Amino acid sequence: MAAPEPEPQMPKGDVQLQTRNNTQPGAIEVVEVRGDDHHTLALLLWLLLTPSVLMGTLLVLSWSWFTALVAVLLGFVFFRHLTLRWERPGPLPAPPSPDGTRPRSNSSPVPDTSTLPAVYFLYVLGSGGHSAELIDTITSQFKGQPNQHRRYVITSGDSSSKGMAEKLEARISRAYPDAKAGTVDIFKIRRARDVHQSLLTAPWTCLVSAGHAISALTREPTSRSAKRFGYQFRYPHVIVTNGPASGFIVSLVAHVLKVFYLVPKNRLKVVYIESWARSRTLSLTGKLFLWTGIADKFCVQHERLARLTGGEYLPRVGIKPALPG
Repeated sequence: MAAPEPEPQMPKGDVQLQTRNNTQPGAIEVVEVRGDDHHTLALLLWLLLTPSVLMGTLLVLSWSWFTALVAVLLGFVFFRHLTLRWERPGPLPAPPSPDGTRPRSNSSPVPDTSTLPAVYFLYVLGSGGHSAELIDTITSQFKGQPNQHRRYVITSGDSSSKGMAEKLEARISRAYPDAKAGTVDIFKIRRARDVHQSLLTAPWTCLVSAGHAISALTREPTSRSAKRFGYQFRYPHVIVTNGPASGFIVSLVAHVLKVFYLVPKNRLKVVYIESWARSRTLSLTGKLFLWTGIADKFCVQHERLARLTGGEYLPRVGIKPALPG
Protein backbone atom coordinates (compact mmCIF):
# COMPACT_ATOMS: atom_id res chain seq x y z
CA MET A 1 0.00 0.00 0.00
CA ALA A 2 1.49 3.29 -1.06
CA ALA A 3 1.97 5.94 1.61
CA PRO A 4 -0.62 8.75 1.71
CA GLU A 5 0.32 11.81 -0.33
CA PRO A 6 2.04 14.51 1.76
CA GLU A 7 -0.02 17.52 2.78
CA PRO A 8 0.94 20.89 4.26
CA GLN A 9 2.77 20.50 7.56
CA MET A 10 1.09 21.66 10.77
CA PRO A 11 2.76 22.82 13.98
CA LYS A 12 3.72 19.89 16.18
CA GLY A 13 2.61 21.75 19.27
CA ASP A 14 -0.99 21.49 18.10
CA VAL A 15 -0.65 17.73 17.70
CA GLN A 16 0.71 17.26 21.19
CA LEU A 17 -1.99 19.45 22.70
CA GLN A 18 -4.82 17.63 20.95
CA THR A 19 -3.58 14.08 21.65
CA ARG A 20 -3.12 14.52 25.38
CA ASN A 21 -5.44 12.38 27.53
CA ASN A 22 -7.00 10.61 24.54
CA THR A 23 -5.35 7.19 24.72
CA GLN A 24 -6.44 6.07 28.17
CA PRO A 25 -8.95 3.19 28.28
CA GLY A 26 -12.36 4.41 29.37
CA ALA A 27 -11.52 7.92 28.12
CA ILE A 28 -11.89 6.94 24.45
CA GLU A 29 -14.47 9.10 22.75
CA VAL A 30 -17.47 7.12 21.50
CA VAL A 31 -19.05 8.86 18.49
CA GLU A 32 -22.71 8.32 17.66
CA VAL A 33 -24.22 8.83 14.21
CA ARG A 34 -26.45 11.56 15.56
CA GLY A 35 -24.67 14.89 15.54
CA ASP A 36 -24.40 18.29 13.91
CA ASP A 37 -22.23 17.42 10.91
CA HIS A 38 -23.18 19.59 7.93
CA HIS A 39 -20.54 18.13 5.62
CA THR A 40 -21.73 14.55 6.15
CA LEU A 41 -25.36 15.62 5.80
CA ALA A 42 -24.60 17.36 2.50
CA LEU A 43 -22.95 14.23 1.08
CA LEU A 44 -25.85 12.04 2.20
CA LEU A 45 -28.42 14.39 0.66
CA TRP A 46 -26.43 14.49 -2.58
CA LEU A 47 -26.36 10.70 -2.83
CA LEU A 48 -30.10 10.52 -2.10
CA LEU A 49 -30.94 13.34 -4.49
CA THR A 50 -29.24 11.76 -7.48
CA PRO A 51 -31.61 8.74 -7.84
CA SER A 52 -34.58 10.96 -6.95
CA VAL A 53 -33.79 13.37 -9.78
CA LEU A 54 -33.22 10.42 -12.10
CA MET A 55 -36.65 9.02 -11.33
CA GLY A 56 -38.17 12.48 -11.69
CA THR A 57 -36.90 12.72 -15.25
CA LEU A 58 -39.04 9.71 -16.08
CA LEU A 59 -42.09 11.97 -15.69
CA VAL A 60 -40.89 14.59 -18.18
CA LEU A 61 -38.79 12.60 -20.65
CA SER A 62 -39.78 9.92 -23.09
CA TRP A 63 -38.83 6.35 -22.31
CA SER A 64 -36.05 6.35 -24.90
CA TRP A 65 -34.45 9.50 -23.47
CA PHE A 66 -34.75 8.15 -19.94
CA THR A 67 -33.11 4.86 -21.00
CA ALA A 68 -30.29 6.80 -22.66
CA LEU A 69 -29.77 8.87 -19.49
CA VAL A 70 -29.59 5.76 -17.33
CA ALA A 71 -27.16 4.15 -19.77
CA VAL A 72 -24.89 7.21 -19.62
CA LEU A 73 -24.94 7.21 -15.81
CA LEU A 74 -24.19 3.49 -15.61
CA GLY A 75 -21.43 3.89 -18.17
CA PHE A 76 -19.86 6.67 -16.11
CA VAL A 77 -20.00 4.58 -12.93
CA PHE A 78 -18.48 1.55 -14.70
CA PHE A 79 -15.72 3.65 -16.27
CA ARG A 80 -14.88 5.30 -12.94
CA HIS A 81 -14.80 1.89 -11.26
CA LEU A 82 -12.32 0.60 -13.85
CA THR A 83 -10.26 3.79 -13.61
CA LEU A 84 -9.93 3.43 -9.85
CA ARG A 85 -8.80 -0.17 -10.31
CA TRP A 86 -6.24 0.76 -12.99
CA GLU A 87 -4.76 3.47 -10.78
CA ARG A 88 -3.96 1.08 -7.94
CA PRO A 89 -0.25 0.41 -7.47
CA GLY A 90 0.88 -3.18 -7.81
CA PRO A 91 2.76 -5.07 -5.10
CA LEU A 92 6.42 -4.34 -4.65
CA PRO A 93 8.99 -7.14 -5.15
CA ALA A 94 8.70 -9.70 -2.38
CA PRO A 95 11.53 -10.05 0.17
CA PRO A 96 13.41 -13.36 0.00
CA SER A 97 12.89 -16.09 2.55
CA PRO A 98 15.66 -16.70 5.12
CA ASP A 99 17.08 -19.60 3.06
CA GLY A 100 16.87 -17.59 -0.15
CA THR A 101 14.80 -20.18 -2.00
CA ARG A 102 11.48 -18.37 -2.48
CA PRO A 103 9.66 -15.21 -1.40
CA ARG A 104 7.87 -15.15 1.92
CA SER A 105 4.96 -13.20 0.45
CA ASN A 106 4.14 -10.68 -2.23
CA SER A 107 3.03 -8.02 0.26
CA SER A 108 4.46 -4.51 0.23
CA PRO A 109 6.56 -3.35 3.18
CA VAL A 110 4.92 -0.99 5.67
CA PRO A 111 5.76 2.56 4.53
CA ASP A 112 7.34 5.10 6.86
CA THR A 113 4.61 7.64 7.58
CA SER A 114 6.22 9.38 10.55
CA THR A 115 7.04 12.53 8.56
CA LEU A 116 3.52 13.03 7.15
CA PRO A 117 1.26 15.66 8.74
CA ALA A 118 -1.64 13.19 9.05
CA VAL A 119 -2.08 9.41 9.09
CA TYR A 120 -5.67 8.29 9.62
CA PHE A 121 -6.69 4.62 9.91
CA LEU A 122 -10.26 3.34 10.14
CA TYR A 123 -10.71 -0.24 11.43
CA VAL A 124 -14.07 -2.01 10.99
CA LEU A 125 -14.55 -4.43 13.88
CA GLY A 126 -17.11 -7.17 13.29
CA SER A 127 -17.80 -9.27 16.35
CA GLY A 128 -16.23 -12.20 18.14
CA GLY A 129 -13.48 -13.87 16.10
CA HIS A 130 -13.42 -11.20 13.39
CA SER A 131 -12.69 -8.49 15.93
CA ALA A 132 -10.11 -10.60 17.76
CA GLU A 133 -8.22 -11.32 14.52
CA LEU A 134 -8.21 -7.68 13.47
CA ILE A 135 -7.03 -6.58 16.92
CA ASP A 136 -4.18 -9.11 16.61
CA THR A 137 -3.35 -7.72 13.18
CA ILE A 138 -3.20 -4.16 14.49
CA THR A 139 -1.08 -5.30 17.43
CA SER A 140 1.46 -7.00 15.16
CA GLN A 141 1.78 -4.05 12.76
CA PHE A 142 1.35 -1.05 15.05
CA LYS A 143 3.78 1.86 15.00
CA GLY A 144 2.96 4.79 17.23
CA GLN A 145 3.40 8.37 16.07
CA PRO A 146 1.81 11.66 17.19
CA ASN A 147 0.40 12.45 13.72
CA GLN A 148 -1.83 9.35 13.72
CA HIS A 149 -5.56 8.98 14.36
CA ARG A 150 -7.31 5.63 14.73
CA ARG A 151 -11.06 5.18 14.40
CA TYR A 152 -12.66 1.86 15.38
CA VAL A 153 -16.05 1.30 13.75
CA ILE A 154 -18.29 -1.04 15.73
CA THR A 155 -21.91 -2.00 15.23
CA SER A 156 -24.76 -1.25 17.63
CA GLY A 157 -24.94 -3.67 20.53
CA ASP A 158 -21.42 -5.02 20.04
CA SER A 159 -19.94 -4.41 23.48
CA SER A 160 -17.26 -7.09 23.08
CA SER A 161 -15.54 -5.30 20.19
CA LYS A 162 -15.61 -2.06 22.14
CA GLY A 163 -13.90 -3.82 25.06
CA MET A 164 -11.25 -5.29 22.73
CA ALA A 165 -10.48 -1.86 21.28
CA GLU A 166 -10.19 -0.34 24.77
CA LYS A 167 -7.81 -3.11 25.90
CA LEU A 168 -5.68 -2.59 22.79
CA GLU A 169 -5.54 1.15 23.40
CA ALA A 170 -4.50 0.49 27.00
CA ARG A 171 -1.51 -1.48 25.69
CA ILE A 172 -0.73 1.27 23.20
CA SER A 173 -0.85 3.98 25.87
CA ARG A 174 1.58 1.97 28.01
CA ALA A 175 3.95 1.37 25.09
CA TYR A 176 3.74 4.97 23.81
CA PRO A 177 3.25 7.37 26.73
CA ASP A 178 3.05 11.16 26.50
CA ALA A 179 0.66 11.16 23.51
CA LYS A 180 3.22 9.61 21.16
CA ALA A 181 0.65 7.20 19.72
CA GLY A 182 -1.75 9.83 18.38
CA THR A 183 -5.50 10.05 18.97
CA VAL A 184 -8.35 7.55 18.90
CA ASP A 185 -12.14 7.31 18.86
CA ILE A 186 -14.85 4.67 18.47
CA PHE A 187 -17.72 5.14 16.02
CA LYS A 188 -21.00 3.22 16.33
CA ILE A 189 -23.05 2.36 13.25
CA ARG A 190 -26.15 0.24 12.59
CA ARG A 191 -25.40 -3.43 12.01
CA ALA A 192 -25.99 -4.42 8.38
CA ARG A 193 -27.91 -7.58 9.31
CA ASP A 194 -28.77 -8.96 12.72
CA VAL A 195 -28.43 -12.63 13.57
CA HIS A 196 -31.48 -14.58 12.30
CA GLN A 197 -32.88 -11.41 10.71
CA SER A 198 -35.30 -11.99 7.86
CA LEU A 199 -33.89 -11.54 4.38
CA LEU A 200 -36.94 -9.42 3.54
CA THR A 201 -35.91 -6.69 5.98
CA ALA A 202 -32.14 -7.02 5.42
CA PRO A 203 -32.02 -4.57 2.46
CA TRP A 204 -33.51 -1.82 4.63
CA THR A 205 -31.05 -2.33 7.49
CA CYS A 206 -28.19 -2.45 4.97
CA LEU A 207 -29.31 0.94 3.61
CA VAL A 208 -29.44 2.35 7.15
CA SER A 209 -25.98 0.93 7.82
CA ALA A 210 -24.73 2.54 4.59
CA GLY A 211 -26.09 5.91 5.70
CA HIS A 212 -24.29 5.52 9.03
CA ALA A 213 -21.13 4.50 7.16
CA ILE A 214 -21.11 7.84 5.33
CA SER A 215 -20.99 9.58 8.70
CA ALA A 216 -18.22 7.28 9.97
CA LEU A 217 -16.14 7.98 6.87
CA THR A 218 -16.62 11.74 6.76
CA ARG A 219 -17.14 12.92 10.36
CA GLU A 220 -13.89 14.55 11.39
CA PRO A 221 -12.48 13.47 14.78
CA THR A 222 -13.17 16.04 17.48
CA SER A 223 -9.58 15.67 18.67
CA ARG A 224 -8.39 16.63 15.18
CA SER A 225 -10.76 19.46 14.37
CA ALA A 226 -10.45 21.36 11.12
CA LYS A 227 -10.04 24.61 13.07
CA ARG A 228 -6.64 23.42 14.31
CA PHE A 229 -5.55 20.89 11.67
CA GLY A 230 -7.24 22.04 8.48
CA TYR A 231 -8.84 19.18 6.57
CA GLN A 232 -6.03 16.69 7.02
CA PHE A 233 -8.16 14.38 9.21
CA ARG A 234 -11.50 14.79 7.41
CA TYR A 235 -11.27 11.44 5.62
CA PRO A 236 -9.39 8.26 6.62
CA HIS A 237 -6.39 7.34 4.52
CA VAL A 238 -6.84 3.59 4.96
CA ILE A 239 -9.84 1.39 5.81
CA VAL A 240 -9.00 -2.06 7.17
CA THR A 241 -11.57 -4.85 7.48
CA ASN A 242 -11.42 -8.61 7.72
CA GLY A 243 -14.83 -10.03 7.00
CA PRO A 244 -17.97 -8.76 8.72
CA ALA A 245 -20.86 -7.69 6.48
CA SER A 246 -20.65 -4.18 7.92
CA GLY A 247 -17.05 -4.01 6.70
CA PHE A 248 -18.21 -4.61 3.14
CA ILE A 249 -20.93 -1.96 3.50
CA VAL A 250 -18.43 0.62 4.77
CA SER A 251 -15.99 -0.24 1.98
CA LEU A 252 -18.71 -0.10 -0.69
CA VAL A 253 -19.80 3.33 0.52
CA ALA A 254 -16.16 4.49 0.42
CA HIS A 255 -15.89 3.25 -3.17
CA VAL A 256 -19.08 5.08 -4.19
CA LEU A 257 -17.76 8.32 -2.67
CA LYS A 258 -14.60 7.94 -4.76
CA VAL A 259 -16.53 7.05 -7.93
CA PHE A 260 -18.45 10.33 -7.75
CA TYR A 261 -15.37 12.44 -6.88
CA LEU A 262 -16.75 13.26 -3.42
CA VAL A 263 -13.47 12.48 -1.63
CA PRO A 264 -9.81 12.95 -2.67
CA LYS A 265 -8.37 10.02 -4.60
CA ASN A 266 -5.59 9.47 -2.04
CA ARG A 267 -8.10 8.75 0.76
CA LEU A 268 -10.37 5.83 1.74
CA LYS A 269 -8.02 3.12 0.46
CA VAL A 270 -9.58 -0.25 1.33
CA VAL A 271 -7.53 -3.17 2.65
CA TYR A 272 -9.39 -6.46 3.03
CA ILE A 273 -7.74 -9.30 4.96
CA GLU A 274 -9.46 -12.68 4.69
CA SER A 275 -9.82 -14.52 7.97
CA TRP A 276 -7.06 -16.94 8.97
CA ALA A 277 -9.78 -19.60 9.36
CA ARG A 278 -10.42 -19.57 5.59
CA SER A 279 -7.80 -21.86 4.06
CA ARG A 280 -9.71 -23.54 1.19
CA THR A 281 -12.48 -21.16 0.13
CA LEU A 282 -13.27 -17.52 0.66
CA SER A 283 -15.94 -16.33 3.04
CA LEU A 284 -19.08 -14.73 1.58
CA THR A 285 -17.69 -11.28 2.34
CA GLY A 286 -14.38 -12.27 0.75
CA LYS A 287 -16.19 -13.36 -2.40
CA LEU A 288 -18.05 -10.05 -2.52
CA PHE A 289 -14.77 -8.13 -2.27
CA LEU A 290 -13.20 -10.33 -4.95
CA TRP A 291 -16.15 -10.10 -7.37
CA THR A 292 -16.70 -6.37 -6.99
CA GLY A 293 -13.03 -5.41 -6.96
CA ILE A 294 -13.60 -2.53 -4.55
CA ALA A 295 -10.65 -3.39 -2.30
CA ASP A 296 -7.37 -1.65 -3.09
CA LYS A 297 -5.59 -4.55 -1.40
CA PHE A 298 -7.13 -8.04 -1.22
CA CYS A 299 -5.08 -10.20 1.15
CA VAL A 300 -5.33 -13.83 2.25
CA GLN A 301 -3.31 -15.64 4.89
CA HIS A 302 -2.93 -19.06 3.25
CA GLU A 303 -0.63 -19.52 0.27
CA ARG A 304 -2.86 -22.03 -1.54
CA LEU A 305 -5.88 -19.76 -1.30
CA ALA A 306 -3.78 -16.85 -2.56
CA ARG A 307 -2.92 -18.84 -5.70
CA LEU A 308 -6.57 -19.77 -6.26
CA THR A 309 -7.95 -16.25 -5.82
CA GLY A 310 -5.08 -14.10 -7.06
CA GLY A 311 -4.99 -12.25 -3.75
CA GLU A 312 -1.86 -11.07 -1.99
CA TYR A 313 -0.42 -13.74 0.26
CA LEU A 314 0.23 -12.54 3.79
CA PRO A 315 1.59 -15.11 6.22
CA ARG A 316 -0.47 -14.93 9.37
CA VAL A 317 -0.21 -11.25 10.22
CA GLY A 318 -1.07 -11.40 13.91
CA ILE A 319 1.45 -13.88 15.28
CA LYS A 320 4.28 -11.48 16.19
CA PRO A 321 3.04 -8.72 18.50
CA ALA A 322 4.76 -5.36 18.07
CA LEU A 323 3.36 -4.15 21.38
CA PRO A 324 4.40 -5.37 24.83
CA GLY A 325 1.77 -7.25 26.81
